[in-house]
Amino acid sequence: MVDFGCGHGGDVVQLSQLGAGLAIGLDVRPELIADNQARLEAPGVQFTTHLSVELAAKVDLVISVDAFEHFDDPAFIMKEMQRCLRPGGEVWISFGPPWCHPRGGHLFSVFPWAHLILSEKALIRWRAQYFHDGATRFNEVAGGLNKMTLAEFDALIATSGLKVLELHRRPIWGRPLVQKILGREFGTAMVMARLQK
Repeated sequence: MVDFGCGHGGDVVQLSQLGAGLAIGLDVRPELIADNQARLEAPGVQFTTHLSVELAAKVDLVISVDAFEHFDDPAFIMKEMQRCLRPGGEVWISFGPPWCHPRGGHLFSVFPWAHLILSEKALIRWRAQYFHDGATRFNEVAGGLNKMTLAEFDALIATSGLKVLELHRRPIWGRPLVQKILGREFGTAMVMARLQK
């Protein structure tokens, strides 16, 4: 099992405890990987910033929880997921809120849809009052933000070579009427996909 965007590693350890023979937490932030390695020692659990080429077509399950909107190159990530899966293996992805959600800008959504109304430059300038990391774009902040829309995610799936087993777009507040009024892009709070190689 591989967790793409494992963050603080809790899901990796839990899946190992549930029986995963090898559970790998993958994250691009080396400081998180180092912290996880120091805190979460468990048999069959590994944390890394990149996947070994030896894992090609050997993984039964890939997960990605609340990370897909943060990947700098989501097309590359989808290819890596497909590459490491064995035939019949599955990918489980959930993320949200997507870019057009009222809070899709995450920290930059200082009010609903602020990230769509105000320029990236203006929001980065506002953020610089509180964070002094030199970020000049959304994707440069800690954790990054790639502006993932539902249409972009659907296009990634379509070109991935993976079969869609399930694809759910949960409406804001669990109310389908809100999704109908605002439209799919603006009225979806979370995306969940189950894909198979």
